[in-house]
Amino acid sequence: MPTKQIMELGRGGIIKDLPAVLLPDNAFSDGLNIRFDNESVETITGEIVSNTLNSFQADYGFHWNRPDQGYNIYLKDGNAIRVDSAKNQSSVIVLGSGVDYNDSVWQSTYFNGGYAVVINNGRTTPKYMLYGDLNYSNTFAEIPGWNYFGGLEVTARVIKPLGYSLVAANLTINDNGTIINAPSTIRISVQAVTGRFPSTWEPGTTTDTADELEINCSSPILDMGELRGNMYIYSSDNIHVLSINTGISRVQPYAIGYGILNTNCFAEFDGKHFVVDKNDIYTHSGSGGIQSVADMRMRDYFFSNLNRDHSDKVFVKRNARNDEIWVCYPKGSSSLCNEALIYQYRNNTWSIRELPNVVSMFEAPVNESNLFSYSDNRLHMLLGNYKVLQADTGYEMWSGSDLVPYDSYIAREKLNSGDTLGSVYISGITPVFDNVPVDASINITVTGQNNYVSNADWSNASGRDTLEFLPNDDSSQGYKVNPRTTGRLLNYKISSASYWRLALIGIDVAPADRR
Repeated sequence: MPTKQIMELGRGGIIKDLPAVLLPDNAFSDGLNIRFDNESVETITGEIVSNTLNSFQADYGFHWNRPDQGYNIYLKDGNAIRVDSAKNQSSVIVLGSGVDYNDSVWQSTYFNGGYAVVINNGRTTPKYMLYGDLNYSNTFAEIPGWNYFGGLEVTARVIKPLGYSLVAANLTINDNGTIINAPSTIRISVQAVTGRFPSTWEPGTTTDTADELEINCSSPILDMGELRGNMYIYSSDNIHVLSINTGISRVQPYAIGYGILNTNCFAEFDGKHFVVDKNDIYTHSGSGGIQSVADMRMRDYFFSNLNRDHSDKVFVKRNARNDEIWVCYPKGSSSLCNEALIYQYRNNTWSIRELPNVVSMFEAPVNESNLFSYSDNRLHMLLGNYKVLQADTGYEMWSGSDLVPYDSYIAREKLNSGDTLGSVYISGITPVFDNVPVDASINITVTGQNNYVSNADWSNASGRDTLEFLPNDDSSQGYKVNPRTTGRLLNYKISSASYWRLALIGIDVAPADRR
């Protein structure tokens, strides 16, 4: 029997939900810290410490590319700092801060092409900062006209831009001490031209877009996002769409039975929304066509490993430079995000990456020689301490106290030889690594089994199952391993503590009784 070549390794991905014996040859039943791209599979990049903040333990951040210069802005409770490209750090005033801001879970959004930013914690009046404003270009102040009569205090779960207006949703209204919960109410500001900020929210006082609407949904609004000129409004089990035409607002149902797991659980890519909800992970384009991207691949794995007591910690971030969306979540008993399920939307594949107990992430340009490189944006991780980590850089990961090398691996269990009755003899495996460091050493573990139920045994108890592969060696050890394994099913695992990229695998198999 000739050597079986397994190619197109970048298109299979990790599939955790299906029985391993049913997977395509180029798919993997397990893997960690790897990336699928360019028709191959490789070690995913790690992180570096991009900044150490002075006496400020940030748990939220964002980059503001102002017309004059850029800043990374960090928030903790009711305090904020900004850091410029030279890493100069200065305090930012947050008006009204105090005990009401303790343990704030912040969100942010940009408005009018980045002239303004809005921050919101869902518990106090949202704040804004406007470039060029004489008073509030370096201060977070309460949104003007938000509380539009004396004794009124309104908070919102979420606030996002739609065109030249802002939209807020899931309101709590304190009317002179009378508390009214309005979890399905949205409010819309008037429009503001570029360089200005909306100053009116009270309905009926202008002929512009200021309005308040009640949405007929069965659960509280959790998040919103603009798509194709409309606002898609997510509760846990409904989606509605808000449109504004010639100053007239209209809300209509979009989908029932689909929603969102939590605030910050969607991302926009290629004119679509990628959404994590309480039952599935799906995409839609704003014109119907809701499609699961995790069913029969990663859905069962995600929900069985998610720490549901801390499902409010789940968040989604797009990693545009690698055509990926990261679903960051607390796995097992962790209360912080210690794993990311990564969806590669060009290849339609899933992979898995370790995370160092991340609190939040934001995208920001790389800082090179005290200049922000806006052609190179990367994800930045916050851990709730003084460290800021920059992802997709180098091949070390944060251990909790230092940067250390990490293992990466792929595994395929129960690869079907094509003969479910007889055993096969695996005489050799020829992995083709086309990109490795000069001192690369890769472990390849190969086992065979006849039982379809048993899990693969990677223990190497006999000392003969794991073989060292040296890709740069000109001898046979540099192009093949000889496992000499027999079984109806083949299991193999490829792992290393250094970088590797695998382009294809050749497996030499023959009937066991005809060696």
